[in-house]
Amino acid sequence: MKDIAEVWQPSRLKGIVVRAGAGLPFLSAGQVFEAVPVVRKWLARGHVPDEAGRYVSPEQILMSCSGRVGRITAVYPHHENIVVTHDLLRIVPRDANHYGWLYAYMRTTQFHGIASASQYGHMIKHLEPEHVQLMPVIMPSTEVVEKTSRLVALVLEKRREAAAIEAQANAQYESLINPGGGILERVVHGTVKASSLNSSRRRLDAEHFRPDYQQIEQLVLSAGTRPLQSLEDVTEKVSLGNRFRRYFGENGTSYRSAEELFDLNAPVTKRVYAGLVDNREKYTLKSGWIIMACSGQVYGLNGRVLLLTGAHDGIFGSHDLIRIIPRTEEIHTGYLLLVLGNPKYGRPLVIRNAYGTSIPHLDPVDVRDVPVPRFDAETERRLGDMMVRVAELKAESDRLENEATELAETVASVFVKSHGRQ
Repeated sequence: MKDIAEVWQPSRLKGIVVRAGAGLPFLSAGQVFEAVPVVRKWLARGHVPDEAGRYVSPEQILMSCSGRVGRITAVYPHHENIVVTHDLLRIVPRDANHYGWLYAYMRTTQFHGIASASQYGHMIKHLEPEHVQLMPVIMPSTEVVEKTSRLVALVLEKRREAAAIEAQANAQYESLINPGGGILERVVHGTVKASSLNSSRRRLDAEHFRPDYQQIEQLVLSAGTRPLQSLEDVTEKVSLGNRFRRYFGENGTSYRSAEELFDLNAPVTKRVYAGLVDNREKYTLKSGWIIMACSGQVYGLNGRVLLLTGAHDGIFGSHDLIRIIPRTEEIHTGYLLLVLGNPKYGRPLVIRNAYGTSIPHLDPVDVRDVPVPRFDAETERRLGDMMVRVAELKAESDRLENEATELAETVASVFVKSHGRQ
C-alpha cells in the first residue's frame, strides 16, 4: 500500500463539547458511514489541535481503524468543512488514476480479510497506519483500472447529484413552511398547563412539550393551501412488526438492520431463514414503502426515514422499522418522505414522540398523528419527484459501486488462485 498511497492518521482528539453552533462541527466514525450524516456535536475551537489536518478532502479514502476495522468510504460534500474523528485513516493514492481501483479493491472481501488479520486488541480492535501501509494491493491491467475508475467516478457523481437535489428540495419545502424566514427558537425548557398532560396519550415526558418543537408545530399547522391532514389520513398502513427469533445461515434471505439500511451501501453481513419466521411478509421490504427507524437515540438514527426502491425488494428487514405505506392516490410518496424527513420542520415533529430513557422508542400510534401540510398538487408533485429522483440516484450509485467491487473481487480471486498454484 505504501508504494501506491499515502496513509496517515491525525493525532488523538480530546475535544471539549460546546452548545450547538458555538464551536466546530464534529463527525464520529459511525456518522461518516451514514448516507446522510447529521452533526450532533460541536467542539471548542481552542481545544482542537491541528484543526486544518482534521478536515477531509475529495482525493482521500477514509478507512475505519477502530472497532469494525476495514470499512471504507469516499469523501462527500456533507463531510467537508467538518472536523472528522481521528478514528479514520486517511488514504490518498499517489497517482490519482488509481483512486477508483484502490477504492473498489478496498471494498472487497479479500481486502477486508487482510484488514481483519492485521488488527490487534481484545474488546476493541485497532489498526495503525503502518499496518495498512504494509498491506498487499493487487494491481490489475490498465483496462481493469480504467473500467473501475469510470464506475467509481459515476458513483461519486450520482451521490453528489443526489445530495444537491435533496438539499434543494428541503430548502424549497422549508420556504413553504416558513415563508418569512423567521428564526426558530432554541429554547428547550418551558412551562405547560398541567391539563395538557392528560390529553391524547397522556404524555409525561418533557420532550414532547419543548418550546422549539411547539413553535415548529405551529408553523406546520398554519402552512399549506389545502386542509391539514395527519399521516394516518394519507397512508394505507403505519405498522411495526413484533420481535421475532432469527435463524441465520449462509443460504438465507438477505437481512438488514435499521443501521445498515441507513448506512451508505453497507454490505450484506447476515442472512436469515425467512421461512422460519411467522408472518414473514410483514418483514419483507417492498419498493414504494417508506421505512422509519423507531429505536435509538433522538439525536441519531431514531425517526430517520428512507424510501425503498427496487433494490430493497425481497430483503428481510429488522422489526425496529415502522413500515409506512402511502395511499398514492391521495399523496405523492416522495412528498410524504420530504414532510417526514425534513430536518427543520419534519423530523422534529416525529422525534418529539419518542419515549424511554436509555433507548427511546417511537410507536406507530404516535407517528400516525404527525401533521402533513398540504399544498397544491403541482407543488407537491414537483417536490415529490425531486425526492424520488434522489432515491433513484442513490440506488443506481449503489448498483455501480457493487459492480466495481465485484470486478475487483474477481480480479483478486483469480490472482489468489494463480498465486496458490505457483
